[in-house]
Amino acid sequence: GDQLVLRTASVWQAAARIHYRYADGREWVLDVPAARTTQFLTIGAILQYPVPSREAALRSIVIETRDSANLRGVVAGARLMPTSDANRLKMELIALYSAFLGMALALIVYNLSLWTALRNRFQLYYSTMVAALAAYTFSSSGLLALAVPWIVNNDRLRLNYILLTLTGLTAMRFIRDFFEGLSSSLVLRQTIRWVGIAALGSALAFALFAPVMITAIDLIYTTAMTALLLTVAPILVNAGKRRNPYFWLFILAWSTPLVSSVLRAANGFGLLSYSFWLDNCNLIAFAIEALLSSLMVTSRLRALSNERDDAREGEQLARRLANTDPLTGLLNRRAFLDLAIGRRARQRLLLIDVDHFKLVNDRLGHEAGDRVLCELADLIQQCRPPRSLAVRLGGEEFALLVPYAQIAKCTPDSLLEAVRNHQMPQDMQLTISIGIAEGQISNEEDWKRLYRLADGALYRAKADGRDRACRATDFRVVA
Repeated sequence: GDQLVLRTASVWQAAARIHYRYADGREWVLDVPAARTTQFLTIGAILQYPVPSREAALRSIVIETRDSANLRGVVAGARLMPTSDANRLKMELIALYSAFLGMALALIVYNLSLWTALRNRFQLYYSTMVAALAAYTFSSSGLLALAVPWIVNNDRLRLNYILLTLTGLTAMRFIRDFFEGLSSSLVLRQTIRWVGIAALGSALAFALFAPVMITAIDLIYTTAMTALLLTVAPILVNAGKRRNPYFWLFILAWSTPLVSSVLRAANGFGLLSYSFWLDNCNLIAFAIEALLSSLMVTSRLRALSNERDDAREGEQLARRLANTDPLTGLLNRRAFLDLAIGRRARQRLLLIDVDHFKLVNDRLGHEAGDRVLCELADLIQQCRPPRSLAVRLGGEEFALLVPYAQIAKCTPDSLLEAVRNHQMPQDMQLTISIGIAEGQISNEEDWKRLYRLADGALYRAKADGRDRACRATDFRVVA
């Protein structure tokens, strides 16, 4: 009660006639013109024909074909099996192809999302490669014929050539961009370009002109795709020589697709005979590649992210070096003015000068003098409130610009006391003098006026005996 079915691989032919011959001498004939071929096409690109049940035993099946291309054989993979086995195999293949196509969709979405954020070209080419492979799998597996029953099987085969070529070309571009700079040889670039053009040209010629000169076109196509595969070798050799950190990850991930491509090329040249798993080995190979390439792409992205972070940190460091005093780490004069000018709210400017600093350098040396300046800068940083600016204007002169709303958090007296009580290098006693002025700094003229007032107050503090603060309003300043 389990009817037999005849299963053969889908090959190029204009029509087929199947003769079922029985022990009683009777014969049942099934005509399959090209327009009806997809009617019998099932998952896995297998043609599945019913075998009539008779009381007499089935003695032989004769398959007669018309206009067969005979590229990989006239009849390939012919098999008789019970319908129940065929249905079980069909469900297994549906699960396999569905899992692959689902994984391909996830990889496309994932890599395109990363590409939109990071703009690494190899992610775009990887997404394109997976999309081309998914389209090729959809067609070559027979799912296209199930979705579009009116398509002629030979036209489906034409489409397979184009989609497989696009997969190969985008895979090569991904490899080139992943190992950036390793395929920069002009000769290699030109070779890849012309081999790719030959492969795409022969695929288009097959789609447009087959079955005219179909054997020659197929041979050119197989040769070009094999040559394209061989161009991977110099890229990998260069990567290995340069100790590229992703070399072994790439070999691990892409070993199965490369091996499967070599086997497919051997089949194309007639060195290996047809088998279902050979015909679908690229599916399994790229499924393995997709899983392992996730590690490889993640590693590559982490390296790119680290490079970007390092560059950003370097840029920030360069900006800090350009904006800070190299000795004390405070703002330099230029950076201070850039940040200060434009503050319309009332500000308090404290000009700070070290008392008798020349004696420090003369007695202790310039190295100790530099340490004193660094200690004073640290004290100013500790005392200054939020949104204030601390600057070394030059020599032993410092300044602190404090928003008027914050002046209670940093009084001149507290700063003077902090310096008096701080232990300086070689236990020396250090004092400072402070000149204070208040006002807006809307523009450069405001700054010049405020600085002139604070400088006059500082001069008065020095004249009155040092180690003290003096405000510009405490005396008359002559403009």
